[in-house]
Amino acid sequence: MRTLARLLCLVPFSMPVQAQSEVPNLVGTWACDPAPILIREDWTTLTYTIQITEQREGLFRGTFSWTLPEEHGVKGEKVNGEKSFKGEWTALGVVGWDNTTVEVVSYKSVQRHEGTLVDANTLRFVHSKIGDDAWVSRSVCKRQ
Repeated sequence: MRTLARLLCLVPFSMPVQAQSEVPNLVGTWACDPAPILIREDWTTLTYTIQITEQREGLFRGTFSWTLPEEHGVKGEKVNGEKSFKGEWTALGVVGWDNTTVEVVSYKSVQRHEGTLVDANTLRFVHSKIGDDAWVSRSVCKRQ
């Protein structure tokens, strides 16, 4: 029994993600599952898509389109000077040196989206924004 216990101590419980040999091509539309979001002091649900339109090596850009359910009454960041239930912004992104981590930032806003490429068609993100309209969320996105 002690030998088995010693052997189990040698087995890693979580294997590190192995780096891919090439930068993955992320161009396309990524639809994300509705995700819980905490905006300021309010809980609601975030739904969004990312349209990646151009990629050069590990750098890419595109459009991030988001919506919040109006029935919750929680509005997101300002669109045309007013807080809104939906919006769109330019996304700038980078694939990490391991070819599995992904970071997306918003152009003209203080948003950060850190992700992991689970497979060629699945991204998992942790999202955050700082400031007066701070928010946090996490989501799973699938290539369409």
